[in-house]
Amino acid sequence: MKLKDKSIVVTGASSGMGKSSVELLVKEGASVVAVARRTERLEQLAESLKMEACKVVIYQGDVSKRVDCEAMIDLAVDSFGKLGILVNNASLIDEMAPIAEASDEKFHQVMDVIVYGPMAAMRKAVQVFLEQGHGGNIINVSSVGAMHQAAGPIYAASKAALNAMSRNTAYMYKSAAT
Repeated sequence: MKLKDKSIVVTGASSGMGKSSVELLVKEGASVVAVARRTERLEQLAESLKMEACKVVIYQGDVSKRVDCEAMIDLAVDSFGKLGILVNNASLIDEMAPIAEASDEKFHQVMDVIVYGPMAAMRKAVQVFLEQGHGGNIINVSSVGAMHQAAGPIYAASKAALNAMSRNTAYMYKSAAT
């Protein structure tokens, strides 16, 4: 149980890497707030892990909304007494449309989920880490699409922005973690 007594928030938890992450984290002893928009999938995930020693709390939320990002962090603290790790995994693709065909609507949807959501969640998590008097960990899931032409332009730009925000946050708070 490598993660015993860890309190973790995972976004995008209803499928793919997010779901797999929650399953692994719980099996390693962590208590997890699993966040996604699809309640039925979150309920299935929680049901599948109910026999594990640790707790899974589900939160139906949209990471493109500040209020949901703050509420998921508050839920972890309220449920587990602390926050140790934030995993920003939620994502959205841009349909690989070339720039001449990219829509403003898709730009805002992707940027809100991949850039704004993690920023809002990180802002709240860092405040909690500072109040707790010790550091925490933030894991922002990115993609090779941030550096190569393996994705559409909006997705690539969003993941590059997420990488830059991650590096800056680590730099700005490096002394607080020691």
